Amino acid sequence: MTELYSLHRVTLTAAGEPLFAALAAAIPGMSRHLAREAVMAGLVSIAGKVIAEPKHPLPDAAVNVACDLSHGVRKTLLAQKHGAGAEAIAKPFTILHEDSDIIVVDKAAGVLSAPTVAGEHGHVPELLRAFWRKQGRRAGYIGLIHRLDRETSGCLCFAMTREAQRLMSVQFASHSAWRTYRCLVSGQMREDRLTLSGKIGRGQDGRRAIVNDEELGKEAVTHVAVLRRFGLGAELEARLETGRTHQIRVQLADLGCPVWGDRVYGKRIEQRARRSPKPLPKPTRMMLHATLLEFDHPSSGKRLRIEAPLPPVFGEFAKMLG
Repeated sequence: MTELYSLHRVTLTAAGEPLFAALAAAIPGMSRHLAREAVMAGLVSIAGKVIAEPKHPLPDAAVNVACDLSHGVRKTLLAQKHGAGAEAIAKPFTILHEDSDIIVVDKAAGVLSAPTVAGEHGHVPELLRAFWRKQGRRAGYIGLIHRLDRETSGCLCFAMTREAQRLMSVQFASHSAWRTYRCLVSGQMREDRLTLSGKIGRGQDGRRAIVNDEELGKEAVTHVAVLRRFGLGAELEARLETGRTHQIRVQLADLGCPVWGDRVYGKRIEQRARRSPKPLPKPTRMMLHATLLEFDHPSSGKRLRIEAPLPPVFGEFAKMLG
């Protein structure tokens, strides 16, 4: 079976038919709605030229069409609509720790951890190199160890050498490196402490979700504790045992407690807003922050505990939750 969320190359011969309709008919599992969104997101090209008009009529001759769904459609559309460039953010990062092996920064919300596609700009390694050049320093190796979602702020670690990257990656893969987050959620957990587990994979709409298919999903485990309860939600601490993409956001949304400000998995907040007799508060960002990173230093072996202070906007929004 062809994986829907991948790169597709098809030959279309339906002369005069709208591009999105022909695409939906040619790619197994693709709905007309998804095809329309893919075209609007700039993910479809004819003979190498991007076509962004869903109703673009196909020519009389057969054409080669590429449709790249490997990074999802919804995510791309949201980034185009809401994504603020790093250049618009006053302080895209703060250095929390730096030595010859590693650097840990407090990444601002809205900044990419690293490029997700070739040629993407405004990510932390690029900004770090620019920062070092301004200081008259040589911009050396910056190795990716883990990521934070674009709208998540907080602790983000990079390696300064390939050997440090290898050693740190082993810790993250074996779960001996601890990552702790704070978040404000809509809804209430019944328990004060809970371990969330299940497999995360792609849902029908392309977004990540809890799935039952053993082959499609990857095991995800998060330990969650309630710190404070409010009338309109709660403040939680979440410690990752595994590190799947969007893990905390997907699991909390599945629990019925989506993160405030989550435009991808926060549909339940929108539903509650429609039922509410008075307007619900609207955060200026997603209320998820990586507060703590704990790991063994790749050279000395010393256990390091690095914290990123909670942004003031969290306290301000918590007051609105009652």
